Amino acid sequence: MHRHLLLPSLIARSEPHSSCLVCVLCVPASLHLSDLLTFFSSILSNFESLRVIRDNTPNQYMLLLKFKDEVKAVEFYRLYNGRRYSSLEPTVCQLVYISRVRIDKSSQGAGLAGPCLVELPSCPVCLEKLDDSVLTILCNHSFHTNCLTKWKDSTCPVCRYTQSPDPTGDNTCLSCDSREDLWICLICGNIGCGRYVGRHAHTHFVQTQHTFAMQLGTQRVWDYVGDNYVHRLVHNKEDGKLVEVGGHVAMVGDDEKIDSLQLEYTYLLTSQLESQRLFFEEKLAVVEKEANEELSAMEQRCRSAVTEKNGLEEKLAESERARKASDKKMQQLQQKLEKLSTQLNEEKQMNKCLSDNQRLWKDRVTMLEEKIDITIKQKEKEMRDLREQVRDLMFYLETQKKIAESP
Repeated sequence: MHRHLLLPSLIARSEPHSSCLVCVLCVPASLHLSDLLTFFSSILSNFESLRVIRDNTPNQYMLLLKFKDEVKAVEFYRLYNGRRYSSLEPTVCQLVYISRVRIDKSSQGAGLAGPCLVELPSCPVCLEKLDDSVLTILCNHSFHTNCLTKWKDSTCPVCRYTQSPDPTGDNTCLSCDSREDLWICLICGNIGCGRYVGRHAHTHFVQTQHTFAMQLGTQRVWDYVGDNYVHRLVHNKEDGKLVEVGGHVAMVGDDEKIDSLQLEYTYLLTSQLESQRLFFEEKLAVVEKEANEELSAMEQRCRSAVTEKNGLEEKLAESERARKASDKKMQQLQQKLEKLSTQLNEEKQMNKCLSDNQRLWKDRVTMLEEKIDITIKQKEKEMRDLREQVRDLMFYLETQKKIAESP
């Protein structure tokens, strides 16, 4: 049975605080254990034991190495930490020192030997005691490293379980990233979710008219036009009879089944490609028509833009001429303004002088008016006196005349 270990407490240390335990982190599942041992071939004789472990992270596993002494561990760390596994593999080797390992939980079927069992186990390949360079793989079977390296198969020599985790497909809906109820288009390979999730597989059929889709896992084929599952029939090569293929088709089988499935898929693909040719020819005609219309519209817009550009250039030239005339007129007005400013200053000086003279003459007029008033008053007084004298004189003359005329 496979033993699945969860190691939540891997206490890592930096190189100055090294230890005999080194953990290789994030080994990709595509890198088989035999390839990894070849990569570490220069230090295979320096460690006591090696164990393959993994957590719930898919497509990767870890390697726990226990070296004979701390010097060998430090040498291994300096030699392989940050080194690429191969020129074609972008992943680098990530190493950490481990101070201790605490196993919190193990999956069902896994078990540890009791404390009373002290006899060293034997290697199932060479039947020698496992006293040095022990490699323990995922199924909890232990071997000598050299023995397992010579084993050409990638499975365990005892239980046929894989030595390292198999890479798992990471299929998701291309539209919503859903992992449930996935359907793959048999024409273009588009992966979409079913009608009970997001209906993106049906949306793909509506957009492309790809009729057939296969459900991942069950491999049942759905016909969107007939709205039902497809009864998959193959020919028996011996008697030529039709044989119905069930929903759960095994991934491995004899050559006849594979040939029949290939023939069935070829017929299906041929019919679908013909329908798709017509479909895409129609779409191509529509796209070409839209492109021609868009090209005509762009040419019309281009001509309009050229006409508008010419008009704007004429307006720009006219505006430039108007600007030059305005600049010339502004220069003349500036000169006239300077001349008027000079005249204004002169007028202000003259106005100031006239104001001073006006004040002076106003004072003199006031004095003359006062003198005239005094003179008028004197003359009026003299005239009153003269009138009185004339009246008295007239009265005297009249009296004298009357006296002279009297007998």
